[in-house]
Amino acid sequence: MSDADRVRVHLHHTMTGRYPLRLLDLLFYGDRVLAVEYDYLTGFDIATGGARRRAEAFAATVTEEGVAAAVDTAERCRELPYETLDGVRIYDGGSLGRVKVVLDRATGSSLTVRVHGEVDVESFAGAVRTVLAPYDATVERESGLGLRDALPVLSRR
Repeated sequence: MSDADRVRVHLHHTMTGRYPLRLLDLLFYGDRVLAVEYDYLTGFDIATGGARRRAEAFAATVTEEGVAAAVDTAERCRELPYETLDGVRIYDGGSLGRVKVVLDRATGSSLTVRVHGEVDVESFAGAVRTVLAPYDATVERESGLGLRDALPVLSRR
């Protein structure tokens, strides 16, 4: 296994999208981030703990069978080479919200996730900075909910 094929940072139990939400993990390799979507969620799933159980099952597959086996179970995988990223913004969620991570792309749409698992924001930001150090992408750690992305959409209504 080459160094580029080794997962450097694994952000676990995140969600993206509107309805239905999609459960995914972000796998940061030496040259790309892989967004692994492994389930769709309804409000009932979230209310009954189904999202947590599915995220734990995915993590167990990663641990017990390896990343390749876990990726094989995915509904969808999106690969984002670091050359296509302008930056990564990490919001701490403030006192009310969840951690938010935005992968800003130079071309194409950005990927935004909310973290529903446990994450140490400072350690995560530092680890991502280390992985992205050879690239032009910046890593910003910000306070708050990270609503600046949604405000232009809201103002157009």
